[in-house]
Amino acid sequence: MRHGSKPTIRDVAEAAGVSLTTVSYVLSGRSGGNTRISQPTQDRVHAAARDLGYVPNGAARGMRRGRTDVVALAITDLDDSGDRELATAAARILPRHGYQPVVLVGDSWRPFMLSGGADGVILGSRPAGRTAADIEAMTELVDRGVAQLVVSDTRPPDGVDALPPGTSTTADALAERAVARLIARLRGGGHDNQGMPPGLGSGDS
Repeated sequence: MRHGSKPTIRDVAEAAGVSLTTVSYVLSGRSGGNTRISQPTQDRVHAAARDLGYVPNGAARGMRRGRTDVVALAITDLDDSGDRELATAAARILPRHGYQPVVLVGDSWRPFMLSGGADGVILGSRPAGRTAADIEAMTELVDRGVAQLVVSDTRPPDGVDALPPGTSTTADALAERAVARLIARLRGGGHDNQGMPPGLGSGDS
């Protein structure tokens, strides 16, 4: 391992004296296929990873598993009290459903989501509406099958759920509803545009 560089899975394999495949199986918690990996070998791999300070790449692991168990909460900025309260409430609620919340401020949500950082995203409102870059990113994520919900009174791109902020009287109630809607999408429940004004639901024609 080069001085100052982060340890890699190859470094762990070399330190443990095993193959890259064995390290991958052990650290991912998967079985070794037709080959049983002995407990001493597993212990050696874990010890090498611990001694080197190796941390698995979450995004790469998520791509292998087909999911990350992460939901992003994209807000405009921390000075927007409505978005901040929504993100705070949703971040408290998501772990109850088995999802790790990640709060993203400003435009950082686009590269994060496009890199596969989360299974779904709840987007807070923006007073001036979405930018062309936002719409492009949302459309690309729809094409990839990524669950999205935007808290807005205006119609989002087709394939994105929308929840008007006025449908709930408190941030907690709004967050509960937003999380429930997004999780329904993540679990294959399809669109639910209840509460959208006529013609604004993403599934409406």
